[in-house]
Amino acid sequence: MKPTLRVFLAFVLFVALAPSVACAAVPEDKPQSVSLEFGNDFYGAGESIALLTDAPDDAFLAGAVVNVTKKVAHDLFTAGSTVMILADVGDDLRAGGSVVSLAAKIGGDAIVAGGVLNFTENASVGGDAALSGGMLNFSGTVGGDLQMAGDQINFSGKVGGDATIRVGKQINFLAGAKIAGKLTYYSKEELVIPAGIAASVEHKTYGEFAALTQKSFTTSAVESLFTLIFGFLTGAVLLAICGRSTQVFANKLREKFWWSLLAGVGALAVIIVVLLLALTVIGVWLAGVLLFLWIASLLSAGALTGFAIGSLFLRQEKDTQYFQKLLALALGWVIILAIGFIPGFGGLFQILIFTLTLGAGVLTKIELYKKMKTTKLL
Repeated sequence: MKPTLRVFLAFVLFVALAPSVACAAVPEDKPQSVSLEFGNDFYGAGESIALLTDAPDDAFLAGAVVNVTKKVAHDLFTAGSTVMILADVGDDLRAGGSVVSLAAKIGGDAIVAGGVLNFTENASVGGDAALSGGMLNFSGTVGGDLQMAGDQINFSGKVGGDATIRVGKQINFLAGAKIAGKLTYYSKEELVIPAGIAASVEHKTYGEFAALTQKSFTTSAVESLFTLIFGFLTGAVLLAICGRSTQVFANKLREKFWWSLLAGVGALAVIIVVLLLALTVIGVWLAGVLLFLWIASLLSAGALTGFAIGSLFLRQEKDTQYFQKLLALALGWVIILAIGFIPGFGGLFQILIFTLTLGAGVLTKIELYKKMKTTKLL
């Protein structure tokens, strides 16, 4: 898989959070969906998404309802309110949603998260797996190591390696459950583990789990504070320079949510074009120019991400005074960084918002170009 396209993982897992934002932008009686084939890769986003044919390379799917009934040769990245994976995936799987059901063979590793996660008896992962859910039903097979976290866990599957499980309220080991290696579980109290479930069993408390993550949390807090200050100052400068166009840009997230998502992916993939041009003698100079513009676009989108979210939250649809824009900018950054502390999902959500902001900026520039052509300014 192309390294640059892995960026899509960050936001496709978190598009499950998008419907609450999209409702403000897309009327319920006008469902929207877009799709794009880039080389052998397939990208799709919308109300209801499904693969029509086998994907010869990677597939990236995001929508309210996602059904994967055709095989994916390499990696699959998907998210939505309801996600059903019924066809085999040749390599890695990354999936997330409100309800996620897996009933297929995954050749590589898998990271899956959902409010309700059903890992059925027909599901298998050849490598390692990380599963997280409020209600987690695990009946399939994992060839490597398993990491699992859930509030209510029903465990009747098989694990070829070690298993690490964080138990919220309850875990039930049912008939057929087997862990070839060591079982390490985190819970408030020591649980009764049926004999023969694992080669060995170790219980750890939540306090020990917190001690493992305390350092990273403190580091994240310092980094977030720096990001807040730098993002606010940079965004304030751009708001002053760009003027009214910043509100037009923010409104794109309401008006064209899915197109912003797709445009953001396309903008991130520009680096592929840059690398290809750099390999040619004639294209070296053009590659340098494109690289500069690409980096500038990323920096601008990063600085204005807070304003885009703050503007949506405050429902600022018309151009406002500068201090009101600064309020939206500050509020947006606080919201983004606060969500960033949610374990496992925070960072992914932040990159989703960044990608949407980048895409909205691209659409705004395209619209500006069309207006200039119409008025014969170009």
